Amino acid sequence: MENSGGVLPPLRSGKDIMLHTPRRLGALVAASALALSGVSLLASPAQAATPTQDPRPVDIAATWLTGQLTDGLINNSQYDFDDYGLTIDTGISLAAVGGHTSTVNAIADALAPHIFGSTGYTESDEYASSPPYALVQRGHYAGAAAKALVFAEATGQDPTTWGGSNLVDAVEARVATAAPIAGRIADDSSYGDYANSIGEAYAALGLEFAGSTKAGSVLSFLLKQQCADGYFRLSMTADKTATDQTCDGGTAGGASDPDVDVTAIATIQLEAISALLPAGATQDAVTAAIQNAGIWLVGAQQADGSFGGSGPTAASNTNSTGLAGWALGTLGDVSAASHAAVWIRTHQVDDPAGCTTALASSQGALAYDDAALATGRTAGITTATQDQWRRATAPTLPVLDYAPAATSSPKVTGPTGFVKAGTTATYHVSGYAPGDSLCVDAFGTRKHVVADAQGDATVAAKVPAGTTVRTVSVKDGANASAAVTTNALGTKTFSITGAHRVARGDSVTMTVHGLRAGEHVTVNFRGSPVAAGVAGPKGRFFATFSVGRKLGKAKVAAFGQFSDIRHGSTTVKVVR
Repeated sequence: MENSGGVLPPLRSGKDIMLHTPRRLGALVAASALALSGVSLLASPAQAATPTQDPRPVDIAATWLTGQLTDGLINNSQYDFDDYGLTIDTGISLAAVGGHTSTVNAIADALAPHIFGSTGYTESDEYASSPPYALVQRGHYAGAAAKALVFAEATGQDPTTWGGSNLVDAVEARVATAAPIAGRIADDSSYGDYANSIGEAYAALGLEFAGSTKAGSVLSFLLKQQCADGYFRLSMTADKTATDQTCDGGTAGGASDPDVDVTAIATIQLEAISALLPAGATQDAVTAAIQNAGIWLVGAQQADGSFGGSGPTAASNTNSTGLAGWALGTLGDVSAASHAAVWIRTHQVDDPAGCTTALASSQGALAYDDAALATGRTAGITTATQDQWRRATAPTLPVLDYAPAATSSPKVTGPTGFVKAGTTATYHVSGYAPGDSLCVDAFGTRKHVVADAQGDATVAAKVPAGTTVRTVSVKDGANASAAVTTNALGTKTFSITGAHRVARGDSVTMTVHGLRAGEHVTVNFRGSPVAAGVAGPKGRFFATFSVGRKLGKAKVAAFGQFSDIRHGSTTVKVVR
């Protein structure tokens, strides 16, 4: 099932019939910027991306996603079936970011035999749910056909022959022609009608690009699924005889709840449709719908750049964030798209050397949320969780084209001067890309941190015992590195040499040994300071002072930079 979750339900009748249920998180909606007949089907994110884009996030994600293909298809090893819908999502994303033509062609070739037929993606034989599991009918699935049509058009296939049949005809056959649902797509299935606004958006773009006479009615019905607040709903009105089939007319019982994923999907598709329409009332209506959807999406973005979906996916997640960020990017709001991309990058596997986790072999993969990332770092991507990771990565890939690069060179700064061993010192890392994964080696203890929205990070580390120059270093997954040294001063008992019998009224010179070059030192005589300064290159300090006229033994004490752990003393005898 193309949803948000980590697992699929058990197969029934030899096939996962839920492949044609509402496309929640697994749905990828847009296609690439491949020019077909001189027209770009959809704007690629890279066309609008900031000039300071960091190519690494999208590159490593695409590499990981490509590695999930087996002979051109995504195979779900948990339930042992080829997932054609997720394969299409993967192909569309790879086409959208560019540079993967051979892989996209391999996907198209591998998919072609599975688009139609008794076990196809857009149609399949349906069986009774109870013994003797007799063949009921051949089911035809509107959303799948529409999605396959967009994929074919976006990747340069002939949609009238690809897969051995005519996808334009297949989609048109699923479009209602009579009021009040003229233009609405619907499944022809014994399992029920699961067509929704996502499939409607696919159908609107696919048929418009194909020049279908039914494109106008599908587009019109899609626009009815937008509520006055600007968002699009997922489920269309259940009662197909109801006069009012609009989003605002179907608010009762939550049927028209806001949905970030659907709104983003519809926005991207409508932006592409707008470029295909001639000037006039229809294009004006589409433009207004896009603008209202964009305003609503901006308002739905969290302060950290993330988006949540709806219902069970309402919490912030990479899938919803990726779709919404991509949509806003295609509308020209690069700032919002970049903000979303940074949040997503913080959920990307990009383990720097030295800070690897159980995810080290999955560089580039995107976790669905915080919990999935935390679990993955200890357990890796397992057979049971791989589906969620793939579904989080496939539709999210294009928005990574908006991930900003670092604006300066890597740098680490820390305390200046001497630092007391055993205390906690704070180090500031800067000059990395926002959201970048970093490995900080602080005195031999490695910590994984993530750069914030400015490309900075702060790390606190306990300075080990001992007096020495210690190094704090940092590097990211691309091995961009920086380092700083810290002069640590550990516990030390100084020795003090000099004359131990001094005539009263005379001066004496005492030498303090065991200091660190440049260390501040104070020398006391009879409890009062008599000399202060810094140690020389050899770690010695010379204190010359008068012993006064008081006779008898007197204590000479030396205190270093940190007087409680670095000190020493001796005595002198003042004589006549």
